[in-house]
Amino acid sequence: MSSYHLNRFLFDLKMNGGVLKQAAADLEAAIGQYELTSEEREALKAGDPRKLRQLGAHGMLALYILRLNLEFRNNIYWSQK
Repeated sequence: MSSYHLNRFLFDLKMNGGVLKQAAADLEAAIGQYELTSEEREALKAGDPRKLRQLGAHGMLALYILRLNLEFRNNIYWSQK
């Protein structure tokens, strides 16, 4: 049961610029720092917020995976804290 680590990674993706930068450059290395199940890792790699929610991610935090998508990253919403 690692939903804490899943939610922690997604929270860090939003609030920690270093984590976002590392995840954008090498997602595998970034998520390797968190205790995640293989299913959680695959959902993160797929960038699928719906799947992340099914795995225990908070609904709002699950959306932060979209920050790794260039189209969404350039949206003004993501630059706000």
